[in-house]
Amino acid sequence: MVIAFKVFEVIEPKDLDLIASKLRGLRLVEEEEVDGRVVETGVVVRDLDFGEGVLRGIVEESFIVSLRYRDEYIRVPATVEAPFEFYERGERLFLIVEAKKSRANRVAGLLSQIIADKKNAIVEAYLPHEALKALHEENPGGTRVIFFDDVKLPGVKKLSLYGEQLADTRLYQEYLKLGKIWYVVFETEDGLVVGVTRNCVVTVFSRVDPEIALDVVKEKIIPRTQPPPVQ
Repeated sequence: MVIAFKVFEVIEPKDLDLIASKLRGLRLVEEEEVDGRVVETGVVVRDLDFGEGVLRGIVEESFIVSLRYRDEYIRVPATVEAPFEFYERGERLFLIVEAKKSRANRVAGLLSQIIADKKNAIVEAYLPHEALKALHEENPGGTRVIFFDDVKLPGVKKLSLYGEQLADTRLYQEYLKLGKIWYVVFETEDGLVVGVTRNCVVTVFSRVDPEIALDVVKEKIIPRTQPPPVQ
């Protein structure tokens, strides 16, 4: 089973004590009746854990879904969870959400609104083309896939290199002239297969403990990110 993350950067506030105080015990819920049963829907932040330079927790979202059973639709309460971590690195503060892109974006937007009362207090982390280029060129034998976008060819939106094509230095250099690297799948020194995009969507394809996958994000991806423009 793959493990998906998305990395964001916190613009403000960067004080973990303040962020923890705003998230601790947070419950934005309301009651709804489903087939004679009263349930809570909304958002809860739970399992908050504050350590040295790290604030972890889980965003729990509950809602009502309609499921089809033969010729009728049944309303059912459902809950999804997204573990998150605020992670200090030097003077920068990152938010790592363990979820696919759309849910991670929703969680980041929610947390931004809570901690700063505005949507742009947390922004997408960014890996420039040069960082992804270096990621491949430092260990070209470990690269599995490269996608290029912003391609300067009529009618072509993306170019890709797979497998044996990656050993063709001439083809790689030609593609570099035509576009920018958007996505790289590579193998770490520990044999883990990881994919990463410029907007810091990270997918760990290897079967591994989530804590190990999280360490890959912190050690291999975050140090390569570009700080956001000064506001």
